[in-house]
Amino acid sequence: MQLFILSMLTQATIATLSPYLQIIFRNKGYSHSLSGTLIALCQLSAIIMPLIISSLSDKRGKTKPMIILCGVLSILLSMPFLLSESFPVVVVSAFLLNGFFWCLNPLADGFINRKLSGDSSKYGVIRAMGTLSYVTALVLFGITGFPHENDNSSILTCMMIFLPLLVLGSLFLKEDKREKAVGEKGRLFSFSWFPKRFYLFMGIVALTRIGQSVVEKLLPSYMTENLGLGDSFVLFVALGAVFEFFCMIIFGKLNRKGILSSTTILTISAVGLVARLLLYLVPGLPAFILAQTLHGLTFGALHLCATSYTAANVDKNHYDLGMTLYWSLATNLPEMIGALCGGFIIDSFGYPMLFFSYAFFPLLAVILSIVFKKTLDGVKK
Repeated sequence: MQLFILSMLTQATIATLSPYLQIIFRNKGYSHSLSGTLIALCQLSAIIMPLIISSLSDKRGKTKPMIILCGVLSILLSMPFLLSESFPVVVVSAFLLNGFFWCLNPLADGFINRKLSGDSSKYGVIRAMGTLSYVTALVLFGITGFPHENDNSSILTCMMIFLPLLVLGSLFLKEDKREKAVGEKGRLFSFSWFPKRFYLFMGIVALTRIGQSVVEKLLPSYMTENLGLGDSFVLFVALGAVFEFFCMIIFGKLNRKGILSSTTILTISAVGLVARLLLYLVPGLPAFILAQTLHGLTFGALHLCATSYTAANVDKNHYDLGMTLYWSLATNLPEMIGALCGGFIIDSFGYPMLFFSYAFFPLLAVILSIVFKKTLDGVKK
């Protein structure tokens, strides 16, 4: 039960910031280019900080204290970030907040996977319940109009409800201290802890995340400004998360039974992302809605296969760090690059060029995942 609660509280908390980051900067009067640059800065912090925190977690053999620490620091840093009108204060607080806030996902995933001994089917169900809480939060936000998409203080109030709940819930987690692997001598990190195929797999995932940066970092303004969805834009984010919920469960079972390997799921997800980005080019709300339903493949299925692949190829003592490499280097780093370049593309050429050009990256991921399938699956030539 504690794993379900941890997953649900974590994902509900993610819902209070993730869909609003671009809008928060826009509410401060920043341009698309500046917003994209600041989002990239936030992503940089979300790369560096989780690597440090997860390495410390692995070295100490405890994840629970790190989750609590990151939750508390996120509470303190969110206030100057959302309320300050000083640009230097916004930059510094945004950098630090996003660093600690985005430690929560890999730490929670590492904790859950360790408890489940890497069982992808059970993880899929637990993570799906987290997604359900994410969907529920977004639907409530959309129906009630709270938080208001054009009011940063309203967004802050929402964060002040969920972050303390996550910290409080984490206090009751039960965790056994992990034994250190022989010969590690207290090192924070070593490339030898992970096989070469793990790095190759995450490199291909990273290519898809450049394309996914359109969805995760640059789509909210498109929905509110171009489609005129207002506060209800979160309902369309929730729509994608609904399909994510089902894909987590379905692909988790298929992976657990050996019907679909993690590499095959990665390929399917990349194909779905190509289709999703090209659908955004079709005018009208029906095509946009159809594109949103593909979120189940472009995030849900991919996250499941990345988590499963990590559990199958990484020593359990390094699950925190393995998941952080996935989140930091295979997700946040490429999304940082995507957001940084994407803001300038929007200002210079518009959203259609953004959607079309970024479809190239998941297409390349499809090709590489097929070419290197045997290596990724660990099959010797």
